Amino acid sequence: MTRTKSVTLTLAAITALLMTGNAGAAVSYQYDGVYAGAATLSEGLSDPACRALPLSSIEIRNGALRAWDGSWQTVKGVVMQDGFFNADFYFPGRHGVVFEGRIDGGGRLTGGVFDNGCAWIVELMKIS
Repeated sequence: MTRTKSVTLTLAAITALLMTGNAGAAVSYQYDGVYAGAATLSEGLSDPACRALPLSSIEIRNGALRAWDGSWQTVKGVVMQDGFFNADFYFPGRHGVVFEGRIDGGGRLTGGVFDNGCAWIVELMKIS
């Protein structure tokens, strides 16, 4: 099995698991706030040419998940009642890519961003 096919199958499995968690759930305001932390490259799932992901904070307001980097919006999505979120991450001048994960009851946001042979793990904590 090629590395690309292996990464694709792994990401498909992760996405399927995450999507089953929020099926039928309503958007929730209980996770509103600002989250800060880092996105790290998952070396085991990424090609050597992958670069750092410019994501260090996210704001959730009225259940809408958003992030900005300078003048462009990098993240747009929603948070469900069970803490699962489904969003898109936007690279400058490109279409959005999958960004999904979960926020636990302690205010920890964990998720993954996947794009063209690159994968990043996002770990943020609620700061306000």
